[in-house]
Amino acid sequence: MADAEKSGARRGLDATGLLLLAALAVGAVAVGAALIYAGYFTPWGLVIFLAVCGAFLAVGLPSHVTTAPKNTLVHGAARPATETEAQAAARGAVKARDLHEQQFPD
Repeated sequence: MADAEKSGARRGLDATGLLLLAALAVGAVAVGAALIYAGYFTPWGLVIFLAVCGAFLAVGLPSHVTTAPKNTLVHGAARPATETEAQAAARGAVKARDLHEQQFPD
């Protein structure tokens, strides 16, 4: 197993990826040429249309920002178990309460 596979690091494009990207580019050029030939677009009209579509795509795609969760102050039964509580539960030393018999304040 390669080091990149062990560490989970992102690898670059391989030959199959490059072939698929080349096929997509050839298809896009063919569709653009067909649209110009059929009279739907002029060459400059197609360039402007693609620029506008690219701008909408760039604005519409969400950014990939990883933020910490805002609700980290959880108390009571909803809080995550501590390591000692998890180990005790794994050994079967702790019996969980029945949730259907709990009384919650209004």
